Amino acid sequence: MLIYFIFALISATSFGISNAYWKIPHKHIKYTQLIFFRGLIASLVFGLVWLCSIYIHFDNIKINTYNANLSQYLITILLCFICSLGLVFFLLSINYSKISISIPLTSINIFSILTAVWILHESFKTQYYFTFILSLIGILLLQTKNINNFRIEWNKGASYAILASFFWGVTYALFKYPIRWVGPIALAFLLESAVTITALVWSFIMKSTIDFSDITNPKNIKHYLMLAFLLINGTLFFNLALSKISILILIFTGCFQMIVSVLFDVFVYKEKLNRLEFFGITLIIASIIIARL
Repeated sequence: MLIYFIFALISATSFGISNAYWKIPHKHIKYTQLIFFRGLIASLVFGLVWLCSIYIHFDNIKINTYNANLSQYLITILLCFICSLGLVFFLLSINYSKISISIPLTSINIFSILTAVWILHESFKTQYYFTFILSLIGILLLQTKNINNFRIEWNKGASYAILASFFWGVTYALFKYPIRWVGPIALAFLLESAVTITALVWSFIMKSTIDFSDITNPKNIKHYLMLAFLLINGTLFFNLALSKISILILIFTGCFQMIVSVLFDVFVYKEKLNRLEFFGITLIIASIIIARL
């Protein structure tokens, strides 16, 4: 199982870099456009790999051994679109709050934990209480940039971030079922396709049309490809880990992405860590170690 724990860390690393990388292209590209094109590229890659796994055999050995029925596919698609509502509320959140506020709040995984315990009937071990408390404090500390003025700015954006956390948290826990039915590649394709469609619909609702010709813009295509690569990597390794390890372990390991985002800020954007942020990183690392015990 250690290899799947490593997969979870790789996934968290990819998503952590992605969260920090958004700052670069967002200076001149809209969020909806970035989400749409990165999702479109990722969907095409996952779709191609999924088709190859279905139709290509090696020495009469099938690569794809999943045989989901129609109702299981429909439930999976429904969960994917419900999950994409998290994107809608996240986009609403960043309209009213700084992204440094929105991301930490969406990273509080209480809804995933409750779903895992109440619906999936996973055992909440004693050490998980310490893990949850440490990771929660660590996440909150990582969102403060002023060591002398620590506060959480609660406004409409923060409320939307909590709603995003709800939809993402519940559905990512429930993906434990589709991962058994359709497999990690098919789930990745269906999820990213749903998110891409949602981003497209949202852009029209907000009267913020997507410039489809921009996919050929050499200045921007590198950003779309980088975000798509990080999304593919993060989603694939998340799904592989989800297929074998406890969702609770996966949830707590996912907190590692906050550390990666902060370190990316330090080494790439040359931002400095204050004592509270450093203490937050220490607490998150401690929480992951405790969860693995």
